[in-house]
Amino acid sequence: MKLVVADTSVWARERQARVASLLSAAIQANLVATTVPLTLELLRSSRSAAGLVFDAARYDELRQIEISATIARRAREIQRLLSWRGYHRGPSAVDLLAAAAAESVDAELWHCDRHFELIAEVTGQPMRRVGT
Repeated sequence: MKLVVADTSVWARERQARVASLLSAAIQANLVATTVPLTLELLRSSRSAAGLVFDAARYDELRQIEISATIARRAREIQRLLSWRGYHRGPSAVDLLAAAAAESVDAELWHCDRHFELIAEVTGQPMRRVGT
């Protein structure tokens, strides 16, 4: 198994048996990485202040990919490439940054979001649809 960046669409489905199994195995192998924008997006769904603290500690245990100027430029480049196909309004800024960050460390991006399939069309990077 290689390094993985799991999009928020995957974390939102972690109660699905297959998703839970895949995430658990990857986390136990220390192969899940995240970014600050992904973590911030995930923490928006915390149900309380105590829940946010608990969830933040959980995500802080994951490997971190710093959003460098190079990654930010690549995210803008991906958006530009999507614009030639008319898809630049689909993926969010967090999606673009997650894809660029995953690409920067040769990680597979796990998602359950059509926008990542559009991104993969222009980047050719490894992605995997996880969950339903």
